[in-house]
Amino acid sequence: MRRLVFYLFITCLLSNRTHAQYVQLVENRGEIGVFQGVANFRGDIAPGVYNPQSTYGGFYKKLVNDYIGFRFNYEKITLQLNDNLSTNTYAISRGLSFERVSHDASIMMELYFLKFIDGYKDYRFAPYLSFGLGAWKSVSGYLSNNIPSTPELIEAKTISTITYPINLGFKYNVIGPFNIFGEATYRFTNSDQIDYFADNEIINGLQPSASGKDQYFSLKMGISYNLKKTWGPDKQYNEKKKTIFGVDEPDDKTSSNKGILSLFKRK
Repeated sequence: MRRLVFYLFITCLLSNRTHAQYVQLVENRGEIGVFQGVANFRGDIAPGVYNPQSTYGGFYKKLVNDYIGFRFNYEKITLQLNDNLSTNTYAISRGLSFERVSHDASIMMELYFLKFIDGYKDYRFAPYLSFGLGAWKSVSGYLSNNIPSTPELIEAKTISTITYPINLGFKYNVIGPFNIFGEATYRFTNSDQIDYFADNEIINGLQPSASGKDQYFSLKMGISYNLKKTWGPDKQYNEKKKTIFGVDEPDDKTSSNKGILSLFKRK
C-alpha cells in the first residue's frame, strides 16, 4: 500500500512539472482582430434615446507580459439621433435630427485579470479592461429640422476631437490561435458639437440644453488571432549517440572521445 501511494505521489509530481513546463513553452506576443457591432450617441439631441447604428473595425495588440498589453484600435462609426424619437416635450418641440459618419482611432493600455494561453483549457478565458487616448473625426453628416414651418438646416462641415475611451471586454479561445471576443467601449469626448448642436445655441426659439461634452459608446463582437512564439523544451542532459565501436558518448562537439569517422566530418 505504501508503495502504491509513493508511485501515485511521483506520478502527480511529474505531471505538475510537465504542466508547468508546457505553460512556459508558449509566449503570447500579441493579437490581431476584427469586429462589428452597434454604436449609440449621448448628447444634446434626443437625450436618453437608444438608436443603435453600425460600427466595425479592427485592432493590433502588443503584449508586454501575460497581463499587460498596448492596443491600437480603429473603428468606423455612424452616429445618428432624432428628437422625434424622444418622449421629452422640449426635445420634440426643438425637432432636430443629425447623422455623423466618422473615424475613431485610439491607443489603449490593456489589463488582463486572468492569465491567457490558447490551446489550454485552464487558461482559455480572460476578461480585460482597457483605457487610453484617442481621436475622432467626422467624414460626412447632416443636421436637419423636423418642423415643417421652419427652414431646414444643413451642415456639411467636418470636425475632429480628442476622445478618452474606456473598454471592458472578454475573450475565449475557440480552437488553436483563434478566439471570439465581446467588448463594450465608452468614449468621453472633448467636443460639444458632434451632433452640431452646442449647449449655448438657441434653436426654434427654445432655450439651449446643458448636457455638457458629447459622449458615445459601442458594443462589439469579433474574432481575433493570437500572435505567439513557441519555445522548444529545455535539454536537461546531452543526448547520447553510438560510435562505430558501439560505445555511447555525449553529443558534444568539444568532447575528445569521438569516433574514428568523426575525423572525416566536414568542419
